[in-house]
Amino acid sequence: MSATPPNPSTRPRIVDIAFWCWVSGAVLTAALGMLTLSQGGHPFIYAAGGLLIAAGLGQGYLAGRARGREGKFAGAAVGLAMASVAFLALLLLFGAGAVVICIVAVTMALLIAGSVLVQRGVAQEWFEGAS
Repeated sequence: MSATPPNPSTRPRIVDIAFWCWVSGAVLTAALGMLTLSQGGHPFIYAAGGLLIAAGLGQGYLAGRARGREGKFAGAAVGLAMASVAFLALLLLFGAGAVVICIVAVTMALLIAGSVLVQRGVAQEWFEGAS
């Protein structure tokens, strides 16, 4: 009995997990943006809400393209996720309630987890195999 090599066209499970982490983080990011917009007030609040919505939509788009085995979009998704994490951390400095802090923490954890998983060796080999 010989072991058959894995099919290179089969998407690794780690890429699927990273995709769903990114999509969940993108939905929460956009939801936080809508919540921020609903607070009203200073123009900075409107700008922050708009940026969060745009980041959430962009993250979802990039995650979908990365799931389609396009490595350059995976790299862009990692960059956008880390920029979103930094922006969310900056927004926490302006004060937030306990519920918002918990939502932001979960969002940041999902974006970071997706970024770490897609950088793993198995995922990188799968992306490089598409070239």
